[in-house]
Amino acid sequence: MKLFVKLVAILGVALSVAAPAKAEGVNPWVDCGIGAMIFPGTPVGAVISNVIWDLGTTAVTSAGMSKNTCEGKRVKMAMFIGTTYANLEEETVQGEGQHVRAMLNMASCKSAAHDDIMRSVRADFAESLRSPAYQHKDAMSKAQDYYTMVEAKLTGEFATQCQAL
Repeated sequence: MKLFVKLVAILGVALSVAAPAKAEGVNPWVDCGIGAMIFPGTPVGAVISNVIWDLGTTAVTSAGMSKNTCEGKRVKMAMFIGTTYANLEEETVQGEGQHVRAMLNMASCKSAAHDDIMRSVRADFAESLRSPAYQHKDAMSKAQDYYTMVEAKLTGEFATQCQAL
């Protein structure tokens, strides 16, 4: 039963991140790591493979696995989020902190916009924390969700304040 629940969770993660990628961007969980090497052009297969292999760690921490597709500021930001998620989680709840500033600096966001960006991210993150499903996610899934949330803000609402993404 536990294996079934884990596979359903993996498939849920896969489907949530396997949406068509923007032409200008890279989704590290889909485009990097072992999954991207084994399943090029098949996002769901890449995510499932990355998660089964090592819970997605290789996908976000090893650009060396697929150098041609895993370079740039998006991947560096995803790696940073993957390795400092606990700090980012705490600082996002508080609304400020050195890890949050470092993440926004990686994205070349204007310092004057940091507070507005974090208010917006914080509001979405609060909703995520209230979700019963959040408590059942592993750390890598939480980091991936956080990356997706921040990336959406930085390429959408705050695109003119952040040049990296």
